[in-house]
Amino acid sequence: MLSVELYEARIPMGRPFRHALKARTASASVLVAVRGEGADGWGEAAPREYVTGESVESVVDALARVPLPGAVAELDRLPLDEALAVLVGLRLPEVLGRGGEPAPAAAAGLETALFDFVCRRHGVAGFRALHRAGFGDVLAQEPAPAPVATVLDLGRDPVAYLAALLEADSALIPHVKLKAGPDVAEAAALVGRVRALLPAATVSVDANGAWETDDVLKCAGELTEAGLSWLEEPLAPRRWRELAALRRAGLMVMLDESFSSAQDIRACLDHQAADLVNLRVSKCGGPLRLLTLARTAKAAGLGVQLGVQVGEVGPLWAAGRLIGTGLGSAVAVEAGRQDEWFGPELTRPAYHVDRRTSRAPALSGPGLGLEPTPELLGRCVPRAVRKVGEDQ
Repeated sequence: MLSVELYEARIPMGRPFRHALKARTASASVLVAVRGEGADGWGEAAPREYVTGESVESVVDALARVPLPGAVAELDRLPLDEALAVLVGLRLPEVLGRGGEPAPAAAAGLETALFDFVCRRHGVAGFRALHRAGFGDVLAQEPAPAPVATVLDLGRDPVAYLAALLEADSALIPHVKLKAGPDVAEAAALVGRVRALLPAATVSVDANGAWETDDVLKCAGELTEAGLSWLEEPLAPRRWRELAALRRAGLMVMLDESFSSAQDIRACLDHQAADLVNLRVSKCGGPLRLLTLARTAKAAGLGVQLGVQVGEVGPLWAAGRLIGTGLGSAVAVEAGRQDEWFGPELTRPAYHVDRRTSRAPALSGPGLGLEPTPELLGRCVPRAVRKVGEDQ
């Protein structure tokens, strides 16, 4: 019988990360261990109330109490391809949700752990398993080091940071994402200065929903002339008609907090509200659900970015790395800055990005290729244990 163990991880960050809605100083994750005969699988939920309405407490409650589909209890007995088909078919965000609201962060924690468990039980690398699960149409044939974006928050001077890099290193940065404060004109000026330093990179601005439509429209020309590549989540979530007005003003728009489901893609298309969507494992409901949404976005003519939640401590960044090393169609791939935020002792292998080349290598081994260390688990608070199938 499978068991599910939950651990609350609140690990202080070595450097705060600030954007328009939040200053984060510690992780806020739920580690999920799925244990069965012959293997353990690991997952992670990173709930953010301003993104999906979920919290650490709501995730723990959902994963500890909500009855799971009966097929989950069979995963430790099924052949690989059948088990993967079961995982792809689960609707975990809806199953784990309450009051008609889905719970994608909780679902991501469980789906990631179940996927890792199935892969480890059969001794299969995660990338191969994603292909066998039917995602060869959105993934490359083989993983390769991912060219990763440089994300600069409000606690850092982007121009000073980029100017301090060696010219050879900065020339390899494929994309810069600038977190924005409330002043749209100030953001436009900053884009221009970054463009002067990195003329070959794409440059986006992420306002985290903090701007007002009129302010953006007044500065649309300045943003375009400064060399802005796209604007990420400029307005409060799901203001579809106003987002469409920004596009008519000549701006490319990316959805982030406004997007976590196929329903959001349909609403976006109905209003012609965006050009791109930001895919994040915890926001989308897990790696398999993310790839399903990537396929839907591709069919709809929308570009995709692979994003992260700030403060992912282990399984989540490994799941993102797994996808990022094969999602060649992404306009940008984020990989976090765990090397600044956390010590290397939290996971085996430790987090690594080659900052000189802006490349994130693939992990090796079965499943996600990563395990939390005893040091990490020793800093977590055990929250719950459940036996899968006892509530069926």
